[in-house]
Amino acid sequence: MLGKQHLFLKNMKNKDLTFIIPAAGNSSRFKAKESKIFYIFKKKTLIEHVINKVKKFTHNIIIVSNKKNYKKLKIICKNYADLKIKIIFQIKPKGMGDAVNIGLSKVKTLSSAVIWADQIFIDHETLKKTLSYFKFTKPLLCFPIVKKKNPYVYVNFKNNNFHSIIQTRETGKKILKGFSDCGFFVFNTKEIKKKLKELIKQKKIITKKTKEIDFLKSFKYLKKIGDVKTIKAKSIKDSIGINYLEDLK
Repeated sequence: MLGKQHLFLKNMKNKDLTFIIPAAGNSSRFKAKESKIFYIFKKKTLIEHVINKVKKFTHNIIIVSNKKNYKKLKIICKNYADLKIKIIFQIKPKGMGDAVNIGLSKVKTLSSAVIWADQIFIDHETLKKTLSYFKFTKPLLCFPIVKKKNPYVYVNFKNNNFHSIIQTRETGKKILKGFSDCGFFVFNTKEIKKKLKELIKQKKIITKKTKEIDFLKSFKYLKKIGDVKTIKAKSIKDSIGINYLEDLK
């Protein structure tokens, strides 16, 4: 696990990086009239907040949408004429692993990053530090983590090395305190694209309860083919995803 390393990107606009934003979920827990990505918070939709964060690092953005969200997303994306934004469909809601796989099919850059569409509180410095570390050390996969109480997603280590990710909704067990991810991951496009396709075909990353294709579940297999590294996030706030309206408070 990597903590106090501060490497900074000389070129903030990385032409060799594509951000994938999965935004095809039903937002069932959010309890709003439409998808949570269109909820207005501080005069902008949640998806705009995320786009505004990632556009500082690349022009290449792929949004994985469902058909219901497409028209409104297209209108929003017209405000970003300086960016290369592609909106592609996830026909059926098969999970984040499927959404990332669909997004990767359109990526042409050497490096890719995934950020959840509700990760509006992640700090610029956390994004920059993670991307910088990845650029200079070239692991297979890198993502920021932070220690918190009752993490919804728990990052497990053995001998200070990444071991696996445990999702409490799958196990039903609460972790009193541990490392959480921040909904942001950067990786080698070619290697992850190949391995993710293989894992989906072999049905190795399907969740027991929801029967979804789980991107995070793939990490324990990815560590077998390359380095999976973590880096310390700026604060607990970086890990907050918007699942409920209350999360915005």
